[in-house]
Amino acid sequence: MIKVQLHIHIKGDPIDRIPYNWKTLIDHAHEKNFRVLSFTCHKHIVFPLKAKKYAQSLGILLIKGIEIEIRKKHVIILNPTKQAEHIRTFKDLKKYKAAHPQILIMAPHPFHPGPVSLKKNLEKHIDLFDALEFSFYYTGLKNPNLKTQALAKKQGLPLIGTSDCHILKYFNHTYTTIETTEPLTTKNLIKAIKENKVQIHTTSLSNIEATKIVLTLLIRKLRKLLPVV
Repeated sequence: MIKVQLHIHIKGDPIDRIPYNWKTLIDHAHEKNFRVLSFTCHKHIVFPLKAKKYAQSLGILLIKGIEIEIRKKHVIILNPTKQAEHIRTFKDLKKYKAAHPQILIMAPHPFHPGPVSLKKNLEKHIDLFDALEFSFYYTGLKNPNLKTQALAKKQGLPLIGTSDCHILKYFNHTYTTIETTEPLTTKNLIKAIKENKVQIHTTSLSNIEATKIVLTLLIRKLRKLLPVV
């Protein structure tokens, strides 16, 4: 079983203000014994070749990823081509998936509060998704992942634990281990996920931690919009 994080944002993300760069992220992941990472920045594929080579030197497989928006709802695609940046509708996504069987489509934080979560759109278009995300952001009192878990079980879909990393402190809070065959390649990894050879490892946030995360991300967003803040 190998440790993986498949929902990560880094400096250079077109939407979010992220303070750490790809090298800091990879070094941190290496310290925590991760073997597979995917940078899933918003709207654009951010995949520096230097980052891929550096990760490889540490025994880490870095795979391409992107978090696209369909009618302002977030969808993650792993192992995408550049064409994925131009997907605008679920019809586009369906055509893209049919033409690119090597990809994996995951629903991020599908039932979490906020306008970017898929919510009812997920069940309406469930045939497009290969996996659902179990997000790190939950507490013992409120856990939107429970609805995601129930849907994953009902549909027989794998559930992938992620950090949706914006803050390095929580990188190891929720992650997935995957049973995959050697060699460690993108193709073998995606195959293992689709075969549901996955296991989630997670710890809930305290209410104080959850509040601090929201405030931290809000302050970053304000600083991005108003650099003088």
